[in-house]
Amino acid sequence: MSDAASPDDRQTAARTPRAEVRERLLVAGGELFAEQGVHEARLDDVAARAGFSKGAVYSNFSSKEDLVAQVMQRATNLVLGALEDLVREDIAATDIGDVVRAAFGRHDQRAQFALLSEFRGFALRHPELMPEFVRQRQVLQDGVRRLVLLWFGAHPEVDPGMPLDALATTLIATNVGIVFDAPALDGVDPGEVVAALVEAVIRPR
Repeated sequence: MSDAASPDDRQTAARTPRAEVRERLLVAGGELFAEQGVHEARLDDVAARAGFSKGAVYSNFSSKEDLVAQVMQRATNLVLGALEDLVREDIAATDIGDVVRAAFGRHDQRAQFALLSEFRGFALRHPELMPEFVRQRQVLQDGVRRLVLLWFGAHPEVDPGMPLDALATTLIATNVGIVFDAPALDGVDPGEVVAALVEAVIRPR
């Protein structure tokens, strides 16, 4: 198939807002990269799943590597957005565990972890992409740290039991580790464990 957009594809793209075309391509790319792996997934298939031809991909992304990076950025934004939507200063200490459970339960972490694993492996094989992988993980880590600081800053009556930077790192590492080991941890819910950790470490001053 030619990389150029066909007349039908150009007409479809003209009728579909550019932001929607891009979003559909990102969703389709995320699904296929998670299902087939970045190396095996073809841009023709990404475009077809989104309802376009491959020309639409090249109209929105400079390369397959660019699409991979933007798919991962979208996944990072979804995770951080779910946390930012729910973790607020006014949440009582007695409720924070339930809020964490709700935040982690908003998205299918199996699909997100498949994407993360693919992105990590792809970056290892293509070192020029490693800085982007590092940047995105730092964005997530900084976002979680910001929320931890926000909530504990609003609750001086609560002792976090450890330095807040260490708590933020521990929460992320716990979640990633449990999702990684999910096949060996029958029925263990990462959000439940992270929430239990939060509830276990905080104490009244």
